Amino acid sequence: MAECKKCGVHITDDTDRCPFCRCVLEDDGIKGENVYPDTEETVKFWRILRKIVLFLSICAVGGMIIAQYMGADIFNWIVVVSLILLFVNVSIYMSITGKIGYMFKTLFLTMMAVIILIGIDYFTGYKRWSLDYTLPAGIIFLNGGCVALMIINHRNWQSYISLQLFNIFWSIVIALLLKFEVIRQPVMVVIAVSLSVLIFTGTLIFGGRRASDELKRRFFI
Repeated sequence: MAECKKCGVHITDDTDRCPFCRCVLEDDGIKGENVYPDTEETVKFWRILRKIVLFLSICAVGGMIIAQYMGADIFNWIVVVSLILLFVNVSIYMSITGKIGYMFKTLFLTMMAVIILIGIDYFTGYKRWSLDYTLPAGIIFLNGGCVALMIINHRNWQSYISLQLFNIFWSIVIALLLKFEVIRQPVMVVIAVSLSVLIFTGTLIFGGRRASDELKRRFFI
């Protein structure tokens, strides 16, 4: 049978996609009939949790806005808390929905986290730690996520070459930011750039024809 790692279902149908979340299935080595667990209760739980978190977030921000209106000088903290709660709510939503692929979720949430951390740095005194550490750390995380996704979805690993190219592009960007002293810590930048180049090079070497065909199909290279 095939197994969906996300939903935990075992499927004997002739399909490579989970009927619930549409994720790519993996062979679990077990022979038997379809086993479709009741996932409706789990989905309901997460939807209720999402609504509770959203409601509490609105209450928290609303309370801080009222405190600001009544004289408390907490505008910067309102922005910081709002950014954090925004990320939490978006993360919960994207973890529930099965309409978006893991690659897009990983990329979107990582970039969103980087932007939010830059905003938090700006509104808490702007000590530039977000540029020195968060930008290269985001690329390092994306490289690790790319490798993990390629291992998990080993049947279609070549589809993540586009994410590797994205990592290389942003590695070039942060290398330029280092050159012009916008980023002041070279160690993180060197690690991020090296990982991006090594992972892409390794994919081309070990991926062989499948890797080159994917590049031709997507980018006409």
